[in-house]
Amino acid sequence: MFASKLLLCSALLMLNGAVLSQTLIGLPNFKTPETTSEQPSTNSTTASTSTSTTSTTTEKPITTSSTSTIPPTTPTTSTEPPKTTTTPAPVPTTTHAPQPYPAPSVGTWNASCIMLQMAAQLNFTYEDKNGNLTHGLYNIPSNATVEDKECDRPTIQNVHLIWGPNTSKQSLLMYFDKKNDTTVLSSIQIHLTLLAEDFPDAKENQTLQLIHRSDGEFKTPEKMSYHCTRVQKMNLTETIDAKQLIGWISVSQVQVEAFRSTNATGFSTVHDCDSSETSDVVPIAVGIALAALILVVLISYLCARRRSTSRGYMSF
Repeated sequence: MFASKLLLCSALLMLNGAVLSQTLIGLPNFKTPETTSEQPSTNSTTASTSTSTTSTTTEKPITTSSTSTIPPTTPTTSTEPPKTTTTPAPVPTTTHAPQPYPAPSVGTWNASCIMLQMAAQLNFTYEDKNGNLTHGLYNIPSNATVEDKECDRPTIQNVHLIWGPNTSKQSLLMYFDKKNDTTVLSSIQIHLTLLAEDFPDAKENQTLQLIHRSDGEFKTPEKMSYHCTRVQKMNLTETIDAKQLIGWISVSQVQVEAFRSTNATGFSTVHDCDSSETSDVVPIAVGIALAALILVVLISYLCARRRSTSRGYMSF
């Protein structure tokens, strides 16, 4: 009877151990340390005492460790240089400055009684196709020819230059006067038709009559030639349709001689425009002033000497 109870207890213990083992195996990620439990069992009999020790060894459960290791995210470094968008620079637009109007050429003209050399340029206003006044420049050509002359009059002479096409002749007329053995320019008259090749924006069939009335230009003694290299400007005026147009003529490298003798072959002695001219009145006036001063000083000296002499006699 006692032996059957002992056998039943042993069976229960073994069953509990198996159930515990299965339970531990079914648990994931759980590690059970190895344990050894000893269950002593003592059986006493009247005849002898026997000790039976039952050792239950719990097996190490199979541990399934599922470890998912995610590698750290490493930023991707591109070794290629960054792409830069380059906007091409705009091509600079070069604006060419307007070319200066060419300087006039020097021409020489011989009309027997008048010999002329100069470079001349006209500066004037004219009417364009829109009815507005426009500024214009024009050079007197050096290849102009002597069309006419006036040499018979003793006090007035002139020379007439022409150029341009036969259908539209341009002209310049210069008058010289002689007074008190001195020659002087009295006037300049210019007839200028504005041709399309020279003034494409000008109103059609426009002709200018430019006039300069002199105030003593080119003044020189008789039998001498006037000479001046610097630029001289002389006003030009004209009245067309009650509109007064104003401009000027610029002359340079001028040498001119009027009232020449019939057998003259070239220019006479030069009278330069920049030469100093001193009037005879000035030295005469200075001489008179000095003489009067000397006379006053002399009279004062004589009066003072006479007074001192008179005092000397009175002291005796």
